[in-house]
Amino acid sequence: MASTFDWATAYARQAQADFQTFGQLQSLKIPECHKLQFLQMACEKLSKAHLCSNKSDPSTLQSSHAYVAKTLPIVLREHAASIRFDGDAARAVLKHAKHLAQEIELLAPAVQRGGLRPDNCEYPWESPNQTIHIPSDWQFECSRLLHQRHGNTVLKLISGAIRQLLA
Repeated sequence: MASTFDWATAYARQAQADFQTFGQLQSLKIPECHKLQFLQMACEKLSKAHLCSNKSDPSTLQSSHAYVAKTLPIVLREHAASIRFDGDAARAVLKHAKHLAQEIELLAPAVQRGGLRPDNCEYPWESPNQTIHIPSDWQFECSRLLHQRHGNTVLKLISGAIRQLLA
């Protein structure tokens, strides 16, 4: 069986590939849901890489998508500390990152917050009033947060955290 270090590296390498794809998609005129799907996958794998690097059993991580909301803020806080990004500016960015991480996790169709948030970037869903919603037509909260003041800095922290895991 592969070691937790091997799994951490594998998850980090795939997170890097997904995040690079997300970055490349930004300049294309394609539905936002497709771009966000790669961000969600990158953040999920970054979170799992972090957990493996801290000795979590990789087999317990493979059956769930619900790791981003809790783990990504920790990863970004640790990365911010390692690059000496601190003070009021860092606190504001990390607060924004926590909210963004919750929205990123919801992009996975398997995560619905008890049925209260069926919106996801992959499959159509039905609202209580029996309206069918299509991801390619949906305005995601995640997109709004990415375009706010601290969104770009959060993306830089994600990229840096991936690179740090691969160093």
